[in-house]
This record gives sequence, C-alpha cells and structure tokens, in this order.
Amino acid sequence: MVGRVGRPHGLDGFLGLYVDEEDAAAIAPGLTVYLDDDPYVVRAIRRADRGYQVAFEGIFDRYTAEDLRGANLAVGQRRALADGEFWPKDLIGLEVFDQDGARIGTVKDVVYGSGQDRLVIDPATGSSFDVPFVDDLVPVVDLARSLVEIVSIPGLIEPSD
Repeated sequence: MVGRVGRPHGLDGFLGLYVDEEDAAAIAPGLTVYLDDDPYVVRAIRRADRGYQVAFEGIFDRYTAEDLRGANLAVGQRRALADGEFWPKDLIGLEVFDQDGARIGTVKDVVYGSGQDRLVIDPATGSSFDVPFVDDLVPVVDLARSLVEIVSIPGLIEPSD
C-alpha cells in the first residue's frame, strides 16, 4: 500500500489522495493502480491545497467516487524506501511499548495526513488513540523485533490531569 483514497472533491469524480510526495510522483494518467486489490486506471492526478486529488477511468461523478472512499491504494511496483521509511502494512500489528518498556498495545492502522502521518494504537485497555508518526514521539521502529517505541507524554496515551 502506498496511500489511501479520501473523500470526493467536486462533481467530476476526483477523490482526495493521501500519499507521500515520492509515491505521488510515480502516479500518472494511464497507470493501473489497485484499490483494495481491484484494478483501476488513473484518469488524472492533480496537486491540491492539502496534497493530491486523483480520478479514475469509469468514475465520472461524485456519487460513484464515494464508493471508493477509504480504499487503500497500491501500485504494481514499490519504490525503494529511504532510511526511516516503512510500508504501512509492515507496521500494522507491531507491539507498542513506551520508553520504559511497558507494553501499550499494538499498531492498528496508519493514517495518512497532509502534515504528518499517524499511527493508530489499539491499547491493551481503553480506546484506541493516534500518535503522530514523527521521530520525537516514535523514536524506535524495529521490524526485526516486531515493536514500536513511543514517548509517553502527558495527554498522548491518557488524558492529562
């Protein structure tokens, strides 16, 4: 997975696209991509205020586009990752610990954002919560040991007093 399709924009079938800049550069009209494993051909892609918008062949109105909202987008060939980059599917299911080694829960999802991505943490107790996926809050991602370390600051895991 390289991105996620967002909500429709306008009346002509365009959808928000949450994707890294490097991956967006590889998406072009005529390219076949996969939305939740179903193939779609990119009709157009354009830069928007908060990222990108994409339209697919055969999707020409807002109502049909709405059916694709929330789909995971994948391309046939992945780009090489830089140091500190991870594929979302490799993060989902990793155990989450705080900096003192206490188990917090597991990574449930990765949410793309225009400013930053977020890890959705499914805690051992309580409701799930988001952690901005930035080095200051997520200093360790160890795929070999299947774990993520987060910095537990007041209000991040539990509401502050």
